[in-house]
Amino acid sequence: MKVNFHTLGCRLNQSESAILAQSFIDSGYDLTDDKSPSDVCVINTCTVTSVSDSKCRNSIRKLIRKNPQARIAVIGCYAEAGFEEISSIEGVDLVIGNEEKLNLLKYLPEEKLEKPRLVKDKISKDSFSIDTIGQATGRTRASLKIQDGCDFICSFCIIPRVRGRARGRDFDNLLVEAKELVERGYKELVLTGVNIGTYEVGGKNIEHVLDALSELYIPRIRISSIEPTTITEGVLDRMADPNHNCVPYLHLPMQSGSDRVLKAMRRHYSKAEYISFLYHAYDKVPGLSVGTDVILGTPDETEEDFQETLNFIKEHPIDYAHAFTYSEREGTTDYPKKHIPMGERKQRTDLIRNMSYQKQMEFGARHLGQTVSVLVEEKSNGYWQGHTENFMLVKFKSRSKLENQIVEVALEEPCGEWVLGKYQP
Repeated sequence: MKVNFHTLGCRLNQSESAILAQSFIDSGYDLTDDKSPSDVCVINTCTVTSVSDSKCRNSIRKLIRKNPQARIAVIGCYAEAGFEEISSIEGVDLVIGNEEKLNLLKYLPEEKLEKPRLVKDKISKDSFSIDTIGQATGRTRASLKIQDGCDFICSFCIIPRVRGRARGRDFDNLLVEAKELVERGYKELVLTGVNIGTYEVGGKNIEHVLDALSELYIPRIRISSIEPTTITEGVLDRMADPNHNCVPYLHLPMQSGSDRVLKAMRRHYSKAEYISFLYHAYDKVPGLSVGTDVILGTPDETEEDFQETLNFIKEHPIDYAHAFTYSEREGTTDYPKKHIPMGERKQRTDLIRNMSYQKQMEFGARHLGQTVSVLVEEKSNGYWQGHTENFMLVKFKSRSKLENQIVEVALEEPCGEWVLGKYQP
Protein backbone atom coordinates (compact mmCIF):
# COMPACT_ATOMS: atom_id res chain seq x y z
CA MET A 1 0.00 0.00 0.00
CA LYS A 2 1.25 3.46 -0.90
CA VAL A 3 0.50 6.81 0.76
CA ASN A 4 1.44 10.37 -0.06
CA PHE A 5 1.11 13.57 1.92
CA HIS A 6 0.34 17.03 0.59
CA THR A 7 0.98 19.63 3.29
CA LEU A 8 -0.01 23.28 3.14
CA GLY A 9 0.76 26.08 5.58
CA CYS A 10 3.05 26.41 8.56
CA ARG A 11 6.02 24.50 9.95
CA LEU A 12 3.72 23.00 12.58
CA ASN A 13 1.71 21.38 9.80
CA GLN A 14 4.96 20.05 8.32
CA SER A 15 5.87 18.58 11.71
CA GLU A 16 2.49 16.90 12.09
CA SER A 17 2.64 15.47 8.58
CA ALA A 18 6.06 13.98 9.39
CA ILE A 19 4.58 12.33 12.49
CA LEU A 20 1.68 10.92 10.49
CA ALA A 21 3.94 9.76 7.67
CA GLN A 22 6.01 7.77 10.13
CA SER A 23 2.86 6.19 11.61
CA PHE A 24 1.87 5.00 8.11
CA ILE A 25 5.38 3.64 7.49
CA ASP A 26 5.24 1.79 10.82
CA SER A 27 1.93 0.25 9.67
CA GLY A 28 3.48 -1.13 6.49
CA TYR A 29 2.79 1.64 3.97
CA ASP A 30 5.32 2.91 1.44
CA LEU A 31 5.69 6.71 1.37
CA THR A 32 5.54 8.23 -2.14
CA ASP A 33 5.52 11.75 -3.52
CA ASP A 34 2.37 13.32 -4.92
CA LYS A 35 3.56 12.65 -8.49
CA SER A 36 3.18 8.89 -8.04
CA PRO A 37 -0.06 6.87 -7.92
CA SER A 38 -1.11 6.15 -4.34
CA ASP A 39 -3.65 4.10 -2.44
CA VAL A 40 -4.10 6.83 0.17
CA CYS A 41 -3.71 10.61 -0.27
CA VAL A 42 -3.57 12.82 2.83
CA ILE A 43 -4.04 16.59 2.52
CA ASN A 44 -2.99 18.45 5.68
CA THR A 45 -4.71 21.81 5.33
CA CYS A 46 -4.30 25.46 6.30
CA THR A 47 -7.02 28.06 6.81
CA VAL A 48 -5.09 31.16 7.82
CA THR A 49 -6.44 33.10 4.79
CA SER A 50 -9.18 32.70 2.19
CA VAL A 51 -6.40 32.08 -0.34
CA SER A 52 -5.26 29.16 1.84
CA ASP A 53 -8.78 27.72 1.73
CA SER A 54 -8.86 28.03 -2.04
CA LYS A 55 -5.44 26.35 -2.38
CA CYS A 56 -6.66 23.51 -0.17
CA ARG A 57 -9.76 22.91 -2.29
CA ASN A 58 -7.71 23.03 -5.50
CA SER A 59 -5.18 20.57 -4.05
CA ILE A 60 -7.92 18.17 -3.00
CA ARG A 61 -9.54 18.20 -6.45
CA LYS A 62 -6.17 17.80 -8.19
CA LEU A 63 -5.22 14.78 -6.09
CA ILE A 64 -8.64 13.18 -6.67
CA ARG A 65 -8.23 13.59 -10.45
CA LYS A 66 -4.75 12.04 -10.34
CA ASN A 67 -5.76 9.25 -7.94
CA PRO A 68 -9.43 8.47 -8.63
CA GLN A 69 -9.28 5.11 -6.82
CA ALA A 70 -7.32 6.35 -3.80
CA ARG A 71 -8.84 6.97 -0.40
CA ILE A 72 -8.70 10.73 0.16
CA ALA A 73 -8.26 12.02 3.73
CA VAL A 74 -8.43 15.76 4.44
CA ILE A 75 -7.15 16.81 7.84
CA GLY A 76 -6.12 19.88 9.85
CA CYS A 77 -7.15 23.49 10.18
CA TYR A 78 -9.33 23.90 7.10
CA ALA A 79 -10.87 20.50 7.83
CA GLU A 80 -11.78 21.95 11.24
CA ALA A 81 -13.23 25.23 9.95
CA GLY A 82 -14.54 24.27 6.51
CA PHE A 83 -15.61 20.66 6.89
CA GLU A 84 -18.93 21.33 5.13
CA GLU A 85 -17.23 22.71 2.00
CA ILE A 86 -14.73 19.84 1.96
CA SER A 87 -17.46 17.24 2.45
CA SER A 88 -19.21 18.51 -0.67
CA ILE A 89 -16.20 17.69 -2.88
CA GLU A 90 -16.89 14.41 -4.66
CA GLY A 91 -14.21 11.83 -3.99
CA VAL A 92 -13.31 12.83 -0.43
CA ASP A 93 -13.52 9.85 1.95
CA LEU A 94 -12.49 11.26 5.32
CA VAL A 95 -12.48 14.72 6.94
CA ILE A 96 -10.75 15.02 10.32
CA GLY A 97 -10.37 18.14 12.46
CA ASN A 98 -7.35 18.96 14.60
CA GLU A 99 -8.25 17.01 17.75
CA GLU A 100 -8.07 13.57 16.12
CA LYS A 101 -5.92 14.09 13.04
CA LEU A 102 -2.84 12.35 14.48
CA ASN A 103 -5.09 9.29 14.90
CA LEU A 104 -5.82 9.26 11.16
CA LEU A 105 -5.12 5.53 10.74
CA LYS A 106 -7.80 4.74 13.31
CA TYR A 107 -10.49 6.35 11.13
CA LEU A 108 -9.21 5.62 7.62
CA PRO A 109 -11.78 3.51 5.73
CA GLU A 110 -10.59 0.29 4.10
CA GLU A 111 -12.13 1.30 0.78
CA LYS A 112 -13.60 4.36 -0.88
CA LEU A 113 -16.90 5.62 0.51
CA GLU A 114 -19.96 7.07 -1.18
CA LYS A 115 -20.13 9.80 1.47
CA PRO A 116 -17.20 11.11 3.50
CA ARG A 117 -16.71 10.14 7.12
CA LEU A 118 -16.54 13.23 9.37
CA VAL A 119 -14.50 13.36 12.58
CA LYS A 120 -14.68 16.72 14.32
CA ASP A 121 -14.33 16.40 18.10
CA LYS A 122 -14.06 19.19 20.66
CA ILE A 123 -10.43 20.22 21.08
CA SER A 124 -8.98 19.28 24.46
CA LYS A 125 -7.45 21.86 26.81
CA ASP A 126 -5.09 19.32 28.38
CA SER A 127 -1.41 18.70 27.73
CA PHE A 128 -0.74 16.02 25.13
CA SER A 129 1.65 13.27 24.12
CA ILE A 130 2.59 11.95 20.67
CA ASP A 131 3.34 8.26 20.31
CA THR A 132 4.96 8.30 16.87
CA ILE A 133 8.46 9.63 16.20
CA GLY A 134 8.21 12.13 13.36
CA GLN A 135 10.82 12.06 10.63
CA ALA A 136 11.32 14.96 8.25
CA THR A 137 12.13 12.68 5.32
CA GLY A 138 14.99 13.89 3.14
CA ARG A 139 15.87 16.86 5.34
CA THR A 140 18.65 17.77 7.72
CA ARG A 141 16.49 19.82 10.09
CA ALA A 142 13.68 18.11 11.98
CA SER A 143 10.69 19.90 13.47
CA LEU A 144 9.80 19.02 17.06
CA LYS A 145 6.24 19.86 18.08
CA ILE A 146 6.19 21.05 21.70
CA GLN A 147 2.97 23.07 21.88
CA ASP A 148 -0.42 23.66 20.26
CA GLY A 149 -3.25 26.19 20.47
CA CYS A 150 -3.29 29.83 21.54
CA ASP A 151 -4.94 32.00 24.19
CA PHE A 152 -3.99 35.28 22.45
CA ILE A 153 -7.23 36.20 20.68
CA CYS A 154 -5.95 38.64 18.03
CA SER A 155 -8.67 40.32 16.02
CA PHE A 156 -7.48 38.99 12.64
CA CYS A 157 -6.63 35.41 13.60
CA ILE A 158 -8.77 32.28 13.26
CA ILE A 159 -6.14 29.90 14.65
CA PRO A 160 -7.42 29.83 18.28
CA ARG A 161 -10.80 28.77 16.89
CA VAL A 162 -9.42 25.88 14.83
CA ARG A 163 -6.55 24.79 17.10
CA GLY A 164 -8.06 25.47 20.50
CA ARG A 165 -6.57 26.78 23.75
CA ALA A 166 -2.84 26.86 24.46
CA ARG A 167 -1.47 23.56 25.75
CA GLY A 168 1.94 21.95 25.91
CA ARG A 169 3.34 18.55 25.09
CA ASP A 170 4.37 16.25 27.93
CA PHE A 171 8.01 17.08 28.70
CA ASP A 172 9.30 13.50 28.88
CA ASN A 173 7.37 12.59 25.75
CA LEU A 174 8.93 15.33 23.62
CA LEU A 175 12.39 14.28 24.84
CA VAL A 176 11.77 10.72 23.65
CA GLU A 177 11.17 12.01 20.11
CA ALA A 178 14.10 14.42 20.30
CA LYS A 179 16.51 11.64 21.31
CA GLU A 180 15.32 9.47 18.44
CA LEU A 181 15.75 12.31 15.93
CA VAL A 182 19.30 12.91 17.17
CA GLU A 183 20.07 9.20 16.80
CA ARG A 184 18.77 9.34 13.24
CA GLY A 185 21.42 11.92 12.44
CA TYR A 186 19.57 15.22 12.34
CA LYS A 187 21.84 18.17 13.04
CA GLU A 188 19.13 20.70 13.92
CA LEU A 189 15.85 20.56 15.84
CA VAL A 190 13.30 23.30 15.21
CA LEU A 191 10.83 23.85 18.04
CA THR A 192 7.34 24.27 16.62
CA GLY A 193 3.89 25.13 17.92
CA VAL A 194 1.26 27.83 17.63
CA ASN A 195 2.48 29.96 20.56
CA ILE A 196 5.57 28.12 21.78
CA GLY A 197 6.71 30.77 24.24
CA THR A 198 3.71 29.91 26.41
CA TYR A 199 4.88 26.31 26.86
CA GLU A 200 4.32 25.19 30.45
CA VAL A 201 3.79 21.59 31.55
CA GLY A 202 4.44 20.16 35.01
CA GLY A 203 6.47 23.16 36.12
CA LYS A 204 8.62 23.07 32.96
CA ASN A 205 8.81 25.99 30.54
CA ILE A 206 10.62 26.62 27.26
CA GLU A 207 13.92 27.25 29.08
CA HIS A 208 13.78 23.72 30.51
CA VAL A 209 13.06 22.37 27.00
CA LEU A 210 16.08 24.20 25.56
CA ASP A 211 18.39 22.93 28.31
CA ALA A 212 17.25 19.33 28.01
CA LEU A 213 17.71 19.38 24.23
CA SER A 214 21.14 20.99 24.51
CA GLU A 215 22.26 18.08 26.72
CA LEU A 216 21.46 15.70 23.84
CA TYR A 217 24.43 17.21 21.95
CA ILE A 218 22.38 18.16 18.94
CA PRO A 219 24.51 20.80 17.16
CA ARG A 220 21.66 23.26 16.69
CA ILE A 221 18.37 24.06 18.41
CA ARG A 222 16.23 26.66 16.66
CA ILE A 223 13.13 28.39 17.99
CA SER A 224 10.54 28.95 15.28
CA SER A 225 8.16 31.92 15.29
CA ILE A 226 7.62 33.17 18.85
CA GLU A 227 5.58 36.01 20.31
CA PRO A 228 7.86 38.82 21.60
CA THR A 229 6.01 39.12 24.92
CA THR A 230 6.66 35.44 25.72
CA ILE A 231 10.46 35.49 25.42
CA THR A 232 12.13 35.33 28.81
CA GLU A 233 15.50 36.78 29.69
CA GLY A 234 16.60 33.19 30.17
CA VAL A 235 15.95 32.39 26.50
CA LEU A 236 18.25 35.24 25.45
CA ASP A 237 20.84 34.06 28.00
CA ARG A 238 20.89 30.66 26.34
CA MET A 239 21.26 32.13 22.84
CA ALA A 240 24.17 34.25 24.08
CA ASP A 241 25.90 31.33 25.83
CA PRO A 242 28.60 29.81 23.54
CA ASN A 243 28.23 26.50 25.39
CA HIS A 244 24.51 26.27 24.68
CA ASN A 245 23.18 24.96 21.37
CA CYS A 246 20.27 27.41 21.01
CA VAL A 247 21.15 29.38 17.86
CA PRO A 248 21.08 33.22 17.68
CA TYR A 249 17.89 33.61 15.71
CA LEU A 250 14.43 35.01 16.46
CA HIS A 251 11.35 35.29 14.31
CA LEU A 252 9.25 37.91 16.12
CA PRO A 253 5.84 38.66 14.58
CA MET A 254 5.30 42.42 14.66
CA GLN A 255 2.14 42.56 12.45
CA SER A 256 2.11 46.38 12.27
CA GLY A 257 4.37 49.34 12.94
CA SER A 258 1.41 51.48 14.03
CA ASP A 259 0.28 51.65 17.66
CA ARG A 260 -3.25 52.39 16.53
CA VAL A 261 -3.39 49.23 14.42
CA LEU A 262 -1.65 47.12 17.08
CA LYS A 263 -4.33 48.13 19.57
CA ALA A 264 -7.10 47.30 17.10
CA MET A 265 -5.44 43.94 16.46
CA ARG A 266 -5.44 43.26 20.21
CA ARG A 267 -1.71 42.63 20.21
CA HIS A 268 0.02 42.41 23.58
CA TYR A 269 2.65 45.13 23.08
CA SER A 270 3.12 48.67 21.84
CA LYS A 271 5.49 49.78 19.11
CA ALA A 272 7.87 51.22 21.71
CA GLU A 273 7.86 47.96 23.69
CA TYR A 274 8.65 45.94 20.58
CA ILE A 275 11.53 48.28 19.67
CA SER A 276 12.91 48.19 23.21
CA PHE A 277 12.96 44.39 23.24
CA LEU A 278 14.42 44.24 19.72
CA TYR A 279 17.47 46.35 20.60
CA HIS A 280 17.89 44.63 23.95
CA ALA A 281 18.01 41.24 22.18
CA TYR A 282 20.61 42.49 19.69
CA ASP A 283 22.74 43.93 22.47
CA LYS A 284 22.64 40.70 24.44
CA VAL A 285 23.00 38.02 21.74
CA PRO A 286 26.12 38.14 19.50
CA GLY A 287 25.37 37.48 15.85
CA LEU A 288 21.60 37.60 16.32
CA SER A 289 19.31 37.75 13.30
CA VAL A 290 15.66 38.81 13.61
CA GLY A 291 12.85 38.31 11.13
CA THR A 292 9.23 39.35 11.45
CA ASP A 293 5.69 39.01 10.10
CA VAL A 294 3.46 41.89 9.07
CA ILE A 295 -0.15 41.91 7.91
CA LEU A 296 -1.12 44.55 5.37
CA GLY A 297 -4.53 45.99 4.69
CA THR A 298 -6.37 45.23 7.92
CA PRO A 299 -9.70 47.07 8.27
CA ASP A 300 -8.18 49.64 10.65
CA GLU A 301 -5.01 50.38 8.64
CA THR A 302 -4.84 53.81 7.00
CA GLU A 303 -2.20 54.89 4.49
CA GLU A 304 -0.41 56.66 7.35
CA ASP A 305 -0.44 53.46 9.41
CA PHE A 306 1.04 51.56 6.48
CA GLN A 307 3.82 54.12 6.08
CA GLU A 308 4.65 53.67 9.77
CA THR A 309 5.04 49.94 9.18
CA LEU A 310 7.19 50.47 6.09
CA ASN A 311 9.42 52.95 7.93
CA PHE A 312 9.66 50.65 10.94
CA ILE A 313 11.15 47.85 8.85
CA LYS A 314 13.42 50.28 7.01
CA GLU A 315 14.80 52.02 10.11
CA HIS A 316 15.18 49.19 12.64
CA PRO A 317 17.31 46.00 12.66
CA ILE A 318 14.80 43.68 11.01
CA ASP A 319 16.69 41.37 8.65
CA TYR A 320 13.66 40.19 6.68
CA ALA A 321 9.88 40.51 6.81
CA HIS A 322 7.23 38.02 5.76
CA ALA A 323 4.41 40.15 4.37
CA PHE A 324 0.85 38.82 4.37
CA THR A 325 -2.17 40.37 2.70
CA TYR A 326 -5.05 40.64 5.17
CA SER A 327 -7.82 38.14 4.57
CA GLU A 328 -11.34 38.24 6.04
CA ARG A 329 -11.97 35.26 8.30
CA GLU A 330 -15.47 34.49 9.51
CA GLY A 331 -15.29 33.84 13.24
CA THR A 332 -12.75 36.59 13.98
CA THR A 333 -13.62 39.92 15.62
CA ASP A 334 -12.49 41.77 12.48
CA TYR A 335 -14.95 39.95 10.25
CA PRO A 336 -17.94 42.33 10.40
CA LYS A 337 -15.84 45.44 9.68
CA LYS A 338 -15.65 47.40 6.45
CA HIS A 339 -12.59 46.29 4.49
CA ILE A 340 -9.91 47.93 2.37
CA PRO A 341 -10.07 47.09 -1.37
CA MET A 342 -8.00 43.99 -2.17
CA GLY A 343 -5.92 45.80 -4.81
CA GLU A 344 -4.75 48.32 -2.24
CA ARG A 345 -3.94 45.57 0.26
CA LYS A 346 -1.81 43.72 -2.29
CA GLN A 347 0.00 46.90 -3.31
CA ARG A 348 1.02 47.48 0.30
CA THR A 349 2.10 43.86 0.60
CA ASP A 350 4.32 44.17 -2.48
CA LEU A 351 6.01 47.29 -1.09
CA ILE A 352 6.84 45.50 2.16
CA ARG A 353 8.21 42.50 0.24
CA ASN A 354 10.44 44.81 -1.79
CA MET A 355 11.68 46.39 1.43
CA SER A 356 12.34 42.93 2.87
CA TYR A 357 14.43 42.06 -0.20
CA GLN A 358 16.54 45.18 0.37
CA LYS A 359 17.00 44.31 4.05
CA GLN A 360 18.15 40.80 3.14
CA MET A 361 20.67 42.28 0.70
CA GLU A 362 21.96 44.54 3.48
CA PHE A 363 22.11 41.61 5.90
CA GLY A 364 24.21 39.59 3.46
CA ALA A 365 26.48 42.55 2.66
CA ARG A 366 27.27 43.08 6.37
CA HIS A 367 28.69 39.56 6.54
CA LEU A 368 30.89 39.63 3.43
CA GLY A 369 34.42 38.43 4.10
CA GLN A 370 33.33 36.35 7.07
CA THR A 371 33.65 32.58 7.23
CA VAL A 372 30.47 31.03 8.59
CA SER A 373 29.22 27.56 9.54
CA VAL A 374 26.58 26.22 7.15
CA LEU A 375 24.38 23.18 7.69
CA VAL A 376 24.23 21.77 4.16
CA GLU A 377 20.70 20.73 3.21
CA GLU A 378 20.64 19.89 -0.50
CA LYS A 379 22.20 20.43 -3.92
CA SER A 380 20.19 22.34 -6.51
CA ASN A 381 21.21 23.68 -9.93
CA GLY A 382 24.86 22.87 -9.26
CA TYR A 383 25.02 24.63 -5.88
CA TRP A 384 25.04 23.18 -2.40
CA GLN A 385 22.87 25.24 -0.09
CA GLY A 386 22.09 25.52 3.58
CA HIS A 387 21.62 27.88 6.49
CA THR A 388 23.90 29.50 9.01
CA GLU A 389 23.07 29.55 12.72
CA ASN A 390 21.38 32.93 12.26
CA PHE A 391 19.38 31.57 9.31
CA MET A 392 21.23 33.17 6.42
CA LEU A 393 20.77 31.07 3.27
CA VAL A 394 24.17 30.36 1.70
CA LYS A 395 24.94 28.72 -1.66
CA PHE A 396 28.32 27.44 -2.84
CA LYS A 397 29.92 24.96 -5.25
CA SER A 398 31.80 21.80 -4.37
CA ARG A 399 32.29 18.37 -5.92
CA SER A 400 32.28 16.75 -2.48
CA LYS A 401 29.19 15.05 -1.05
CA LEU A 402 28.25 17.42 1.79
CA GLU A 403 24.58 16.84 2.58
CA ASN A 404 23.80 17.00 6.32
CA GLN A 405 27.30 18.22 7.17
CA ILE A 406 28.20 21.47 8.90
CA VAL A 407 30.92 23.11 6.80
CA GLU A 408 32.81 26.39 6.72
CA VAL A 409 32.01 28.81 3.89
CA ALA A 410 33.58 32.20 3.10
CA LEU A 411 30.91 34.73 2.09
CA GLU A 412 31.59 36.53 -1.18
CA GLU A 413 28.49 38.12 -2.71
CA PRO A 414 24.96 39.02 -1.54
CA CYS A 415 22.30 37.80 -3.96
CA GLY A 416 19.07 39.02 -2.41
CA GLU A 417 17.50 36.26 -0.36
CA TRP A 418 20.76 34.29 -0.28
CA VAL A 419 24.53 34.81 -0.21
CA LEU A 420 27.09 33.26 -2.54
CA GLY A 421 30.06 31.72 -0.78
CA LYS A 422 33.22 29.67 -1.25
CA TYR A 423 33.59 26.32 0.47
CA GLN A 424 36.55 26.13 2.86
CA PRO A 425 37.44 22.41 3.11
